[in-house]
Amino acid sequence: MRVVVAMSGGVDSSAAAALLHEQGHEVIGVALRLSRSDRPSAPGRCCSPDDLDDARAVADTLGIPFYVFETTELFEEKVIRPFVSSYLDGETPIPCTACNREVKFGHLLARARALGGKLATGHYARIDERGGTYRLLRGVDHARDQGYFLYDLGQEELADLVFPVGGLSKAEARDVARRAGLGTADKPESQDICFIPDGRTAAFVERVAAKEGRAPLPGQVVSTQGEVLGTHAGLHAYTVGQRKGLPPAASVASPRPGLRLPLYVTELRPAENQVVVGDAGALDRARFAVSCAAWVAGHPPPEDETLIVRVRHRHEGAPCTIRATDDGFIVHALAPIRSPAPGQSAVLYRGDEIVGGGIIARG
Repeated sequence: MRVVVAMSGGVDSSAAAALLHEQGHEVIGVALRLSRSDRPSAPGRCCSPDDLDDARAVADTLGIPFYVFETTELFEEKVIRPFVSSYLDGETPIPCTACNREVKFGHLLARARALGGKLATGHYARIDERGGTYRLLRGVDHARDQGYFLYDLGQEELADLVFPVGGLSKAEARDVARRAGLGTADKPESQDICFIPDGRTAAFVERVAAKEGRAPLPGQVVSTQGEVLGTHAGLHAYTVGQRKGLPPAASVASPRPGLRLPLYVTELRPAENQVVVGDAGALDRARFAVSCAAWVAGHPPPEDETLIVRVRHRHEGAPCTIRATDDGFIVHALAPIRSPAPGQSAVLYRGDEIVGGGIIARG
């Protein structure tokens, strides 16, 4: 079959292209230009000009055609601006999920279909098809699993997607690239946020916000009892569960009424422009709301079914039941979950199967 492979210049997408080429498919390599910057990326980041060169070199080695699609405006509109706005509103967004939804499995999948092919990526996830129904599964290598970022893929998208490395470990993917003679075989993994190469998220948000005339505003740091403990320079510099970076008055060693050290950010209140801090116990939630739900099967699971919910990519997961709402669901955890942060994704699993998920809501 004809397969369009999204090639980032990393080892995973390189191995995906090599596997499909090995299997005799007609492979077309494509890369996305997400930034107009010509500056090289720092080690461990992806989607830089250097990465485009690496992707082109892989395609040349495999002997497959290669194209670069210009998507800078789309990426800025659908990923960067919502990311900045979400941080300014006291949320902790996941840009990878938005990029997957809007750019890779929206725009790029449409391009692949227009070329009469399926779309393949280097994600560590699997697709299982039985009788015309598709299930999305975690990657075999749970340490590398990326299904958490793919929960909003539905039946229509899964029918035209291929995840060639989902059944491999990272070491096996490197072996595939090495066997094919690809220069990316030993390339370091990409980490952090691709469009923030220095890792300074708060500074990035400030720069973009300033260009749009929406500078972060200073406000109060208060205790869960309402006591003013200090000031902050903007909600964008904090996230629920954060311990470092609190003002000195919120980190003093002397006992204070109603406060047990150490203190953590327990809530961000954009309406009052307040950072709320409390002890570790104030981070636990047995019930929380999730908005913008998406279901792989097209409908929510039964409300009496016990599932596993993960509230962060590295979260090991916790058993829960859910109750569907108009645009989301309510998570009822069997035991309190630490730090579900608004803006992050809550993703539901049935064993290795990804059922669906949504965005953790405030309140």
